[in-house]
Amino acid sequence: MDAFVIGGVTIVAAMFRGVTGFGYALVAALGLASLFSPTGMVPFILVNDIMLTAFTIVDRGRSPINWPVTRILIISGLVGALCGSLLISHLDGDVARILVSATIMLAACTALVRQPPGWLAHRVLGVMIGFLTGGLLSAFAVGGPLIAAWLLAGGVRREEVRGTLAVFFGLIDIFTLGSRAYMGAVDAELLRLLAIYCPMTLAGFAIGYFLSHRLPPAVWDRVASIGLVLIAAIGFIQTIVAIATA
Repeated sequence: MDAFVIGGVTIVAAMFRGVTGFGYALVAALGLASLFSPTGMVPFILVNDIMLTAFTIVDRGRSPINWPVTRILIISGLVGALCGSLLISHLDGDVARILVSATIMLAACTALVRQPPGWLAHRVLGVMIGFLTGGLLSAFAVGGPLIAAWLLAGGVRREEVRGTLAVFFGLIDIFTLGSRAYMGAVDAELLRLLAIYCPMTLAGFAIGYFLSHRLPPAVWDRVASIGLVLIAAIGFIQTIVAIATA
């Protein structure tokens, strides 16, 4: 039964990523929360996310990159990722579960904001958000919409957001995966899971990517909004349950 759940979760998460350009980690973290520890699922999500991010970066014509902004985010994000990697080993399991669920809920709610307020565009806030997001991605593999909100508030073109996020996520994910490997989290069991489920992830992404080229903008917005509302609602429920059972 667990095998079917993992397969279903990674396919649905990858389809959502293929359609919207974001959200694999959010959906995967929600679906896998009952099967893995909050930190144990991170390497599995990271490898799949790096794989999907590579396709987004290769698709440069559809996903241009704003390099000046990207450099700021990468520097602050890598510092945050280092702190997140050092912190995670000291977190209690129940506390980590609460933080993961709460982060997913807040990230989904943030992504629902169509036009972030102008004050969010300040460069100092961008450095702080890059640091925070790097730490969250390193610790729990979630948190990306915070960066998207800052980019949109600063006037970055929407077509550049996808590519900019892809480069940021890719580098942070690679750094985090390297740190997890150093800590012994990359083992034979993880490699077995990846061998089984990475092809399913690619299949889900291909379906979502195919649909994204054929969906009218209004339908794309509706799919993204409904998905984010569901993610936020499930994240809220999981947060309450995690607090109640801690």
